[in-house]
Amino acid sequence: MNSTDRQSFWNKTRYFTVTLVGITLALFHLYTGLWGSLDALIQRSVHLGLGLIIVFLLYPSSKKNISSFRFLDYFLAIASVVVTAYPLFRYTWITAERFSLLTPMSSLEKVLAILAILLVLEAVRRVIGNGLLVVVLCFIVYFFIGPFLPGGLRSVSLTWTQLLDFQYLSTAGIFGIPLGVSANEIALFILFASILIKSGGSSLMNNLAISLAGRSPGGPAKVAVLASGLMGTISGSGTANVMTTGSVTIPMMKKTGYSAHFAGAVEAVASTGGQIMPPVMGAAAFVMSAFSGIPYVQIIKLAIIPALLFYWGLLASVHLEALRLNLPGIEPDISVKQTLRDYGHMVIPIIVLLFLLFKGFTPRMAAGAAVLAAILISQLRPTTRLGLTGLVEALVNGAKGMLIVIVATAAAGIIVGSIELTGSGHRMGTLFMSLAGGYQITALLLGMLLAIILGMGMPTTAAYIIQAATVIPALLFLGFEPYTIHMFCFYFACLSLITPPVAITSFAAAGLAEADIWKTGWTAFRLGLAGYIVPFMFVYGPALLLVGSNMMIAMSICTAFLGVFCLAAAGGGYLIRKLFWFERAIMMAAAFLLVAPLSVTIIPGLTLMFLLIIKLYLKKRQSDYVAMK
Repeated sequence: MNSTDRQSFWNKTRYFTVTLVGITLALFHLYTGLWGSLDALIQRSVHLGLGLIIVFLLYPSSKKNISSFRFLDYFLAIASVVVTAYPLFRYTWITAERFSLLTPMSSLEKVLAILAILLVLEAVRRVIGNGLLVVVLCFIVYFFIGPFLPGGLRSVSLTWTQLLDFQYLSTAGIFGIPLGVSANEIALFILFASILIKSGGSSLMNNLAISLAGRSPGGPAKVAVLASGLMGTISGSGTANVMTTGSVTIPMMKKTGYSAHFAGAVEAVASTGGQIMPPVMGAAAFVMSAFSGIPYVQIIKLAIIPALLFYWGLLASVHLEALRLNLPGIEPDISVKQTLRDYGHMVIPIIVLLFLLFKGFTPRMAAGAAVLAAILISQLRPTTRLGLTGLVEALVNGAKGMLIVIVATAAAGIIVGSIELTGSGHRMGTLFMSLAGGYQITALLLGMLLAIILGMGMPTTAAYIIQAATVIPALLFLGFEPYTIHMFCFYFACLSLITPPVAITSFAAAGLAEADIWKTGWTAFRLGLAGYIVPFMFVYGPALLLVGSNMMIAMSICTAFLGVFCLAAAGGGYLIRKLFWFERAIMMAAAFLLVAPLSVTIIPGLTLMFLLIIKLYLKKRQSDYVAMK
């Protein structure tokens, strides 16, 4: 067999293995979603094992090592099977017969535990990058040096075998709550999104967005906002949204007349909003439910108004930019009637999902039923019908979409396990409190800063989990309501994706737009400005989370929408005409007064806003009259 034949053989072998394992992973989650998950350790071991196999066969160890046969990758894939199979074969011994941290580990168990940690670290490096890898290594190193550190940083002295025991032979480390959430809920929602997209859901959402907003000024940008928002409610992934919808919307925006960096920024912000837009809200929402004890359906209710405010601010910004540049709209290629006739039935699986969630079924059961509904409903029309090949591709794509969450939650489990074992969470919280000086607003600002820093180069899920173990307990000690603080930290973990200097989603959009990454990043930050302000507002005024009297909720929502519009005008520097610096300052002041959760600020905010609008309108009429003469 010559080199060409060997290359072809190993390519086919790797493709076949990834396909087979991907189908197995997808069907495993569909089965356990509909008929009940297995015991925690078994469910999580199978989930992680199958995921790691795909990771090591799909992601090369380096860009240089892309040859057909990669011995190291096959070795690591086999090792993944071994380390995740051991808890299955020794399940009774691990869960019922031995005592965690007391029963001595065998030599084999020590070797497997070390190998398991190394496999997760290598998977993190390949799939996510060095950001999360460094954070995990820091927490592992802290376990060994903590007893020698001074003051509040000092931790209890433990042996290295206790670390291995806790991380590998329990459901508190690698196989802890984060991986459990991934194995029980998140995987099924990712599979649902994959099947929906493959069967025409993306075409339905894109075509509807074009039909609804395409003809208005600067229509392509509004199409990008609506399409990415609609897709985001299902996929819940910022960067993935950019790469799917952005490949269509960014060229449309540029062709209409938007600058390249503005087009990229619009897509980045719209795609990031998918993680805060119900019903799916990305992986972190499920993790939030597990850590906070707040039911997932309640999280959906809490998130809806802030998410709408986020997208309203973005729509206002792109509309005002279109008016400033006098940009035209576009004529849709397909009518709403044609779109609904071809793809409208694919809304039914989403309705099934929401109906079951609000009826009180578990997210796992609701998602499993929605997956089954999507497969069956797609057969109703030729435009959406999934043949055997299409179904296989959807299942495999769903399995591939799970990888980043599997790896991130396994790594987060190592972090949480190290924090629990050393008791460092309480000490970090104490240190955080001392830095805040006991002041609530200072603590919130520090929490925002930490959430953004943790989210730089790290998945939202992992960034939120670290906060749940360290920062959130400290903020709760200051008297905040649990649901507001969990939502607060979750929001800023999401917004880190568009916050310079490491704005991953903005940089991905800049690549598609062929734009300067810094211009794109800072423009995205400006366009998403409402997202940085609203969390502070709902912490102090939970009416924006639909908590409180009906009158207060209605008043807060109305003034918040007006305030976010003022914020968009101040940020873009345009309203009826280009605004001078002092007019932008007035609009910014009106924005803060209207968004603020205080009834006494509403009248001053409305007064500033209407006085400036009236002034601009009268000046515009005067200018038009002079021009006509």
